[in-house]
Amino acid sequence: MTRLHLPVLFFSAILLLVQACSSTPKTFQPSRSGMKLQKQICIARFEDKKRFDDAYLEQPFQDKLIEALIRKCRIPAFIIPGQIGFPEALETLPRLESGLVDNMALMDIGREHGFNAIVTGVINDIRQSNEIGWLTGERSYFQVTITAEIYDTQTGAKLLDKTYLHEIEVDVTQASEVEKESEYFDIIAIEKLLKNIVADMHTDICDTISKIPWQGFIIGAEEGTVIISAGQKVGLKVGNRLNLYQNNQIITGAFGNQYRIPGPVIGELRLVSVSDDRSEAVLVNGKGAVTGNSVSLK
Repeated sequence: MTRLHLPVLFFSAILLLVQACSSTPKTFQPSRSGMKLQKQICIARFEDKKRFDDAYLEQPFQDKLIEALIRKCRIPAFIIPGQIGFPEALETLPRLESGLVDNMALMDIGREHGFNAIVTGVINDIRQSNEIGWLTGERSYFQVTITAEIYDTQTGAKLLDKTYLHEIEVDVTQASEVEKESEYFDIIAIEKLLKNIVADMHTDICDTISKIPWQGFIIGAEEGTVIISAGQKVGLKVGNRLNLYQNNQIITGAFGNQYRIPGPVIGELRLVSVSDDRSEAVLVNGKGAVTGNSVSLK
């Protein structure tokens, strides 16, 4: 092969690559400009499955987590239990007959309220064990196991599913008889464990939700006009143009869970009216919009 042929072959390869890319259909890809809008993340209650019977352990672990998330994750707006805007439907998570969280129902609740993700989890166990060694004497251990989950309201898929296990030793030899009979050492140990778990957990949660692009959801559509479950609170304004995505295809996965399949861009919307948490838009081009479709800022 001569050197003269090399540029020709190289140009031909580039041309084929460009043609192949241009013939590839558009797939779901939220606009990066959606990062300008404020994401809304709901923190639902963690299910309590622990077996350790102690009234003190009912203290609000979730309060510690929420405090850390608000302090460290500055981009999203958090909606928490007891706050105005927290859905009554999430006071108890919807479940399938199998006992698993009904992710489709959870997703629909989140979409209705304009949430981009829902954080929840399980306090699996908090237990104490004691041992007496000939050389070490009496020792007491506490172990805490908590699982954190993040559900994506765009698809219903889990973005995070991680279990955190921490253990701490309590030096009983330093305790007085009165302290041994009280909950003093229990409380100190559990406080340290929860602090350690919260530190690990909030880092993972912040990292996960930071990667979620802002998305809006159509919750009503009629004669070319649609209602979106987001408004001024997230930064939307009258005149904003939005990409409209097909997002109403549903598949059923393992254990009966269902998921929405992200689809291609099918049109463009323009906002004509905006309130705190709702927006009205009209279709300016493309196919018809229906409930279940998603949008992103152009």
